[in-house]
Formats: sequence, structure tokens, C-alpha cells
Amino acid sequence: MNLEAMQVFSACSDDWKVTPQGKYKSIDKLALGVVMEMMGVTNRKEMLTDIIAMQNAALGVINNG
Repeated sequence: MNLEAMQVFSACSDDWKVTPQGKYKSIDKLALGVVMEMMGVTNRKEMLTDIIAMQNAALGVINNG
């Protein structure tokens, strides 16, 4: 992970999809794409990999904590 990935992840903090049961599911990929474009991310594939790793770690905390 790097600072740029953390900044993108943070910028998407209010763009989570939520299940009908109130559990967080994933970050909205359309919003993520817009944020990456606005922030000038050049390697989106690598960034997506980093964001998914952070998303999965966060899901373990927010849905079970």
C-alpha cells in the first residue's frame, strides 16, 4: 500500500454499498473510478488491487466490530 492508495480509499469513505441487512458490502466501483480520475491516478489496475485489499480488511472490522 502507499499514500496515494490511502488517499483514494479515504476519499471513498462515504461510497460504500450496504446490504438490506445493514452490512457493508463493498466500495462503489463507479465512485472509485471517478475519484481515481479526479486524483490523477495513472496506474488504476494497481490502485484497484490496493483498494480491494484495504476494503476487505475494513469489512472484517466494520461488519464484525
